Amino acid sequence: MIWDKKLTAVVAGILLLSGCALGPQRVDTADGAAAITQASETQLQEAFSEAVVLMENGDTDEARARFEQMAAEHPQRSGPVANLGLLAFQAGDMALAKAHFEQVLVLNPAHPVALNHLGVIARKAGDFATAEQYYRAALAANPEYLPALLNLAFLMDIYLGEPGQALPLYERYETLAEEPDPKLEDWIFDAKNRI
Repeated sequence: MIWDKKLTAVVAGILLLSGCALGPQRVDTADGAAAITQASETQLQEAFSEAVVLMENGDTDEARARFEQMAAEHPQRSGPVANLGLLAFQAGDMALAKAHFEQVLVLNPAHPVALNHLGVIARKAGDFATAEQYYRAALAANPEYLPALLNLAFLMDIYLGEPGQALPLYERYETLAEEPDPKLEDWIFDAKNRI
């Protein structure tokens, strides 16, 4: 119940905005170095966007190679590393995914995608307390980050048996989501009946 297919599209869009789109690092010098830095930033963002498209189209080997190259050339950027984590996660390599997402948090401790996925990895390992901490940290970083909101609701409802805590999360998700999951009304109804 972690949004496998929908999550990929949402995450890719969010990563595009939050991962590499950190803005140019301007170097104001008399010889025009700022313009060169701006051009480099534009090229990096274009390369990142191309790699995201490759990932979305299923060309994971080429996408991985490009993200690895970007991560090596721009080690201060969290976006390429986060996408390497997503690729490992999708391939089922939880150890590698966890290592990438933890590396993202070194670069950006408030990266909601990495925090959410670390929560999913912890939940899959049966470490519900850690999963809850990661989901809540993702929501502290971005209170409207829908995957973490829904994952926290599922954790509370299904795994921890706390429908009273899950209900307001489901309702908040319903308010924020442009196209809520079609099963949401059933989840809300069920949670209300169990309270």
